Amino acid sequence: MEEINRFGSGQICKIEDILAELGESAKIYCECCACMSVYSDFLSWIAASNHRQYMTADPTQASAIIILGCQVTDLAIHNDISRAEALHEKYPEKTFYMGGCLAKRYDIALPQWLHRLDITRSECQPIGENDEEFAEIKRTMVWQKPFWVKDWDEKATELEEGHLFRNMYPLKIGAGCHGKCKYCTIRDTRGRTYLTIAQKQEAEFLSHANVVLISDSPSVRQIKDWCEIAIKHAKEISIRNVEPHVAIACREELRELSQKGLLRIFHSPIQSNDPELLQAMSRDAKATLDYVKFAQELRKTGTIVGTNIIIDYRIGDRVEHNYDKVWLDGHFDYWAWNPYFDGVWDREKAKERMKLYIGRELS
Repeated sequence: MEEINRFGSGQICKIEDILAELGESAKIYCECCACMSVYSDFLSWIAASNHRQYMTADPTQASAIIILGCQVTDLAIHNDISRAEALHEKYPEKTFYMGGCLAKRYDIALPQWLHRLDITRSECQPIGENDEEFAEIKRTMVWQKPFWVKDWDEKATELEEGHLFRNMYPLKIGAGCHGKCKYCTIRDTRGRTYLTIAQKQEAEFLSHANVVLISDSPSVRQIKDWCEIAIKHAKEISIRNVEPHVAIACREELRELSQKGLLRIFHSPIQSNDPELLQAMSRDAKATLDYVKFAQELRKTGTIVGTNIIIDYRIGDRVEHNYDKVWLDGHFDYWAWNPYFDGVWDREKAKERMKLYIGRELS
């Protein structure tokens, strides 16, 4: 089908199209090069309607190969396409699809052999009835290591770079965001926006250990409801991607949850601690700075606090480095950074920036 968004238009297929084309004997090999939101989206589809039968963890057995891509920076886009090229060179006879957020960037040309796949998810679908089944479903696809982490160790602790939340159970509570941050493209690349009702997922929460709530931007109502549920059952919970203004609106509930030792990890992307820079990003500077203070309260009561920042953000002709390791280490237990991407895809420039920011080109 043809889709139109602010990046242009193009042909994009749905996972059902792949199954119809390949038939009942279809085998799909899927690699995720994107974030936990995209990864758990596809896992939810695998878990639904016995879709496990179509999956294989061996690309030699597959008819179709799917790469789930990220487009948050040009570095990520370069990594996505490079991985697709490496697989295509090895298995040129197979049909290839680019899914995830990159699929919806119609302004970014993909190789002719690399088709676009729409967001693939099953809303409100538990990823396994218990942790054993969740582990089985995870084994049906591959989650690539973070490309920016050198000497990756899958068994490293959760506070090592790239490991936060990676081995937890992703309880999906929504997707999409209605925010208007200048650098962000989620409104166009994450598919239909939806929010789940916490009470309807209570059984799923209780069926899994080490749960993290997964959404691109959880709402105030969701956070308050999940705090209540976790307290009711005296069960630990972790929460990811909560915007600072939402965290402040839920301050009392989060404080109580942390004081009871039930808020294991809390992640809120501040993006910067500079009011001028936050204003330039169209973000709430006051709420962000208030949240940073509140985060220190959570840390004192035992919660692990994480964040993200954007470095080298451009304000006109000026570049703000926005990278103070001492300050970040002093205020957060875990933090990650992304270099500012102006949204204009240039692969040669991406290769140069890969060497600049990561210190090496992709192998």
